[in-house]
Amino acid sequence: MKKVTVRAPVRADLAGGTLDLWPLYLFHPGARTVNVAISFYAESEVCELGDRSAIEINLTDEQYQQRYDSLQQLAADPKAALIHRALEYFHLTGIRITTRTDAPRGSGLGGSSALTVTLVHAISELLGNPVRGDELIELVRDLETRLISVPAGIQDYFPPVYGGLASLHLNPGRIVRQEIGLPIEKLADHMVLHYTGVAHFSGTNNWQIYKRQIDGKKKVHKGLDKIAQSATEMERALESGNMEAAGVALGHEWANRKALIDGISNPEIEAAIAAATGAGAWAGKVCGAGGGGCVVFLMPPDKKDDVRRALADVPGRVLDIVPVAHGLSVDRGEDDTLSSSRSRRERKPAASLEQLYVYGGFGDYRPHVLAEALITHSEPRSGVHLTTMKSYVAPIIGEEGNVAWRSARPFDAASLDMRAVPEPHRRITTKEPTVSPSDEAFKQFVAETERLTLWSNQAFGLYSASGESREAFAERCREEAERRIEDETERLEGTFRRRIDQVKERSERDVRDIEERDQPPSNVAWGQTLYNITSGKPSAVAEPPQSVREGDYLEKIAQIQRAWDRELQGIRDELMSKAAEIESITVVPTPKNIEVAKYLILWAASIA
Repeated sequence: MKKVTVRAPVRADLAGGTLDLWPLYLFHPGARTVNVAISFYAESEVCELGDRSAIEINLTDEQYQQRYDSLQQLAADPKAALIHRALEYFHLTGIRITTRTDAPRGSGLGGSSALTVTLVHAISELLGNPVRGDELIELVRDLETRLISVPAGIQDYFPPVYGGLASLHLNPGRIVRQEIGLPIEKLADHMVLHYTGVAHFSGTNNWQIYKRQIDGKKKVHKGLDKIAQSATEMERALESGNMEAAGVALGHEWANRKALIDGISNPEIEAAIAAATGAGAWAGKVCGAGGGGCVVFLMPPDKKDDVRRALADVPGRVLDIVPVAHGLSVDRGEDDTLSSSRSRRERKPAASLEQLYVYGGFGDYRPHVLAEALITHSEPRSGVHLTTMKSYVAPIIGEEGNVAWRSARPFDAASLDMRAVPEPHRRITTKEPTVSPSDEAFKQFVAETERLTLWSNQAFGLYSASGESREAFAERCREEAERRIEDETERLEGTFRRRIDQVKERSERDVRDIEERDQPPSNVAWGQTLYNITSGKPSAVAEPPQSVREGDYLEKIAQIQRAWDRELQGIRDELMSKAAEIESITVVPTPKNIEVAKYLILWAASIA
């Protein structure tokens, strides 16, 4: 069976959003949108089925799995609307589709668009006729517009396909992607992304702006003109490497955007921007159409920790992302070969690496390698997909430049005082070694070091979230057990209700016989009896039995209550026992999930 997996990054937009809606940009000559791919990913896996008419889906973000016998049956499921649009276009059945995204729902990061890119490309790859590049972007735009029933902008599709930092020049007749030359690592040093915790729907605000522009509302037209100017300002600042000017452009973009219509901003967004700028950020703006989602900030690198701490005190959370240079990648079945619509920026081998010197400490300078890697831990069953940037330092042994990766350790590069020139009084123990670090050796070290431990409960089909402790996961399993106990209690109540009804029917027959003989009737309160049994109270609610027959009924009720208690306790014991069945899962990143970002020689007396 053929299988294709496609993975692509989502985006953070820095300026010029909404202008990418056709034909809005035609009314604003020179309009452009600036955005960057980030290390949150969307992924689609498509696999052939033996049954050529069936369709299976697994939406891991929603923990939703379903099987359909036809495209018509698939079309009736609103949860599968995106998949239906894609399969309908390709006239394809006999397939299993699994999807997931890292970006929170309604985050304004273009997660659904990135997912559609991966789905469409994966299906076309499976069929042997891949749709790539701008053709892929145009097809996905049209399918998504058909899905959401409002105009879809174009900017969300470029970062998943091409990656990197770029400006989209929204020209009549053809949109041109202009890559911005700023090193992606420099942008990462100045950027923080915060999720407000409030989801948004991009179509709502965009559609309001769209209609008012088409209706000739001067306020909206002038506002979009100003946003277009802010985007040009942003592009120029980034191209020149002037990050403070980029921060000013970001502030202008936000001021112009939230003045367009009501609903662009909200208290959560304002609280985040006030906290971050108060801690030293130059500016922040909402991602996407606003009304919720994420806020992107630019700041001096030395203010980054202060900004993160300030944002910890407002609603939402800071997202652990970095900008990335690569676009979508394809994994075909068991083949480890990856193809990319945009090749990754390869580090060019050089005779010597960039060098920095660590100030402070005692003793002579000794050479080390500082290496950085972007590591992705992926565990399909749990849906965990975590990408982090890690730094390591390893000593260099001998002038031949052997790197002792076994002695390497992780550390925070920001905690070191690193400079381009050595301290004048400090001696260097050796001449510059001839270092040629091996990606394979470094990746092997990272794979062995950066193992992620997750927890699973197979009985309940539960998995821990990234960073969730065993204790917190165990508590979640107990909560799931309690929920299932409640469900079983409801089911059990139905069974015992039928047993009570049988005794009640017999009693009513006897009452009719007694009344015919002019004898006092039984005074058993059946409804109250059932309530007492199922709520743990004593079952008998009547006065002491007035006859042997009535005593017989009450004894049967007591037997039913004892049976209820036994069965309910058995269910509780079984489910609580299952809740305690917690296993650990070790996730080891594969070499293809480790991207080497940087090597340099670091001279230091000691690294604490």
